[in-house]
Amino acid sequence: MTTVIKPPRLQPGDRVGVLAPASPCPVDELESGCLILEKMGLEVVVDVGSESLQADYLAGSDEYRASRFNQFVQDPEIRGLFCARGGYGSLRILSELSYDRLRSTPKPLVGFSDITALLLACYRQTGLVCFHGPTVSTLATADQNTVDSLWKALSITEPMQVHFPEALCLKPGSCVGPVLGGNFTTLSHLLGTDFFPSFTGAILLLEDRGEPTYRIDRMLTQLLHTGFFGDVAGLILGDFSESGPRDELNELVQERLASTSFPILSGVPIGHEQQNLTLPLGLPATLDAGAATLTYHQAATTP
Repeated sequence: MTTVIKPPRLQPGDRVGVLAPASPCPVDELESGCLILEKMGLEVVVDVGSESLQADYLAGSDEYRASRFNQFVQDPEIRGLFCARGGYGSLRILSELSYDRLRSTPKPLVGFSDITALLLACYRQTGLVCFHGPTVSTLATADQNTVDSLWKALSITEPMQVHFPEALCLKPGSCVGPVLGGNFTTLSHLLGTDFFPSFTGAILLLEDRGEPTYRIDRMLTQLLHTGFFGDVAGLILGDFSESGPRDELNELVQERLASTSFPILSGVPIGHEQQNLTLPLGLPATLDAGAATLTYHQAATTP
């Protein structure tokens, strides 16, 4: 069983690091997103250079990107880690990260999409509660609910309860377990590695972008063949942007997971849309699919 480690909460005046562990971030999006962080009262340190750029989809060499992450982890003045953008590349640096140092000096790590690889790897290797939330680039166009949700998750010292009024219950019921998951494609690519945490008893969170229905079917089928869905306690489906119609996705999930008994909630505003609420990962919660609520049992941070 994973021993959970909570990072200290963020407070106005804290210094935080912005890094690019995956793809490069457009300068205008980076600047606009950092301005949002500064409006929260945070002091922002940016290190997203593209030294030794090997490909246009990577924000620098693997060594460079891993070293930037490790330097922020080791810097005692940096209180939180925000990822500039997803894209692709986080998977390539997982074996080079300073997990021992992160375990001894925990800091909140925030991101989504390709950053799912970092979130799950850090949780698996250290037990650190990480935060599935907006990247700095998406903060530039995010709605106020997204900004408020991010600050709430990182700063309050009370358990969170989140209500999803627009979500659809695909299978009623309630369950208890740690919330884990993120981008479906990235999660499936971690399967079988040392960076894939146990999902036994977990509330699985999935979102994606640009994946047509047949690819989602393929990933669901892969996990079914591994017995993965026999272990999870519940399922939350976030946004599946630029994919097939939502009704088609819901029908697919109901068909492929017809043999399971866990509750399923679909249409939660998490993912690649303007609203992307922040959820702590690795922390126990209760999902009530019928009521469309997710209630955490503990605060995600320490005072």
